Amino acid sequence: MTTYILLVLGLACVTVFLLFRSKEGGIIVAAIKTLASLFFVATAVSAVIGNYVVTGTLSVSKLTFSGLVILGLVSGLIGDLTLDLKVTYKTLNIHHSDIYTYFGMAAFGIGHVLYVVACALFFGFTGFEVLIAAAATGLIVCGAIFLMKMHFGKFLIPTVLYTFLLTLFVATAVGAGILTAFTVPVILLVVGAVLFLASDLVLSMIYFDGNESRVLIVVNHVLYYLAQFSIALSLYYLGVTL
Repeated sequence: MTTYILLVLGLACVTVFLLFRSKEGGIIVAAIKTLASLFFVATAVSAVIGNYVVTGTLSVSKLTFSGLVILGLVSGLIGDLTLDLKVTYKTLNIHHSDIYTYFGMAAFGIGHVLYVVACALFFGFTGFEVLIAAAATGLIVCGAIFLMKMHFGKFLIPTVLYTFLLTLFVATAVGAGILTAFTVPVILLVVGAVLFLASDLVLSMIYFDGNESRVLIVVNHVLYYLAQFSIALSLYYLGVTL
């Protein structure tokens, strides 16, 4: 019950954040966003504690998986704060804010690595996920450059690397689903990974296509928070169905 209460409070906080969020951002708005992100971390921690209370035990493999996922969520929280600081500093006419983009991408990239390692250790890893991710990365990047005419400039290589990690997470989650006949926690992981990919595709339109419309900003954040809360909630069902 506590896990769902935190989930609802987190989504409520996201709603408040989106009511005030605009392309200008601001310190207060960044603080509200950080609070919303703290809630998906709290939801995950509560899920792990709840599993232990209900089952009376928590295996090493489940504890390792849960710990890695929580660390991935924390990395996302850091990335959230960093990217919103970029918006805030841009508004304040503080230059050289590209460092925040690099750092934000690195934080989220580390988060995806943690998610992938968690899935690989707990569910298994065939190696085909790497090939699928590489192919998907090529299609996404080429589509963005040649079809959508996005201009990545100095962010091209970081974008390619980040996209590979993101698609690898999707491929690993789907692979875990195939191996486990798509149990509830794995379905939530797959949903989270796919929503994360969709969120970042929208974000790339904002960052690299110059489209900072209110609609895209809202869609990006809705998809992102649904992704992170789905990943966090997967830990709630981990001890029950697996």
